[in-house]
Amino acid sequence: IDEAYSTAKSILKKKKKDWEILAEGLLEFETLSGSEINDLIKGKAPSRDGDDDTTTRGTAVPTAGTKASKNKGDEPDTGDMEPQPQ
Repeated sequence: IDEAYSTAKSILKKKKKDWEILAEGLLEFETLSGSEINDLIKGKAPSRDGDDDTTTRGTAVPTAGTKASKNKGDEPDTGDMEPQPQ
């Protein structure tokens, strides 16, 4: 275990620049393909101009916002919550 730890630590130190670039890319784009990762490490920014499928890929991160109200009239929208006494 100690030898594996030392090896992993050594690799991370050698590749620090690469994983910092990758982390920054993921913060900006949320998802990256293998070719985009290779481009980042080579110093090229990923191109997301709509010519490839990377712009249509979904994300595991939910979008923020409110649901459309299902209620008609003056009742407040409670979403998926239990009804509250009024």
